[in-house]
Amino acid sequence: MIRPETWFTLLSLAKYGALHDVILLKTSDLGKDLGVSQQTASRRINDCVNEGYIMRAHTVNGMQLRITETGRDQLQRVFSTLEIAFAPPKDEIKIQGYVVGGLGEGAYYVEVYAERFKKALGFEPFLGTLNIRVTTEDARHAIRRMRHTPPQVVTGFTHEGRTFGDVICYRAIVNDKIEAAIVIAQRTHHSEDILEIIAPVNIRKKLKLTDSDPITLTIIPLHLAM
Repeated sequence: MIRPETWFTLLSLAKYGALHDVILLKTSDLGKDLGVSQQTASRRINDCVNEGYIMRAHTVNGMQLRITETGRDQLQRVFSTLEIAFAPPKDEIKIQGYVVGGLGEGAYYVEVYAERFKKALGFEPFLGTLNIRVTTEDARHAIRRMRHTPPQVVTGFTHEGRTFGDVICYRAIVNDKIEAAIVIAQRTHHSEDILEIIAPVNIRKKLKLTDSDPITLTIIPLHLAM
């Protein structure tokens, strides 16, 4: 767990814009923002550098600083925890739809992201996706509610010269039987009425599903999925 003083240092740097670009900052200014001495601010910057949370370069006018992906992840964890704490209790989110055929690309993309999915979701995914179409306004409303809950994010990367974007993941249970996740790619060929599902097993085979069979997805809140 990140130390409070480290988190507040990252938060201060984020307010200066270090999440999105390199900033130029003096330790005296950071100290004023944090309510600590210049020496303490300098030590906190050193700690953040040593932990891999920020990148630093010294110049004659001050330090050039930028928050790394590791630092961003630490800020995101606290943000997600606060979002859950502030969110009022809600009824269970259930999304109902029916099985449809895919584009045949699911296995390739799941394989490319497999290790990242395993790290984020805690299971090794079956190399393929189950596609669900939603047609009712109740299902679309449930999806909107789901999108307002904290997701798990698999960050993008480059593989064999290709760039793969971020994937948003929501933990779910399929038909009250199979642990799974709804995955929403930054770049997708599907319409908004199609949901892609990954799981540690072949869902079609396990549940003996065919196209047009009904499906119910029960969303697992992030704080219960951890």
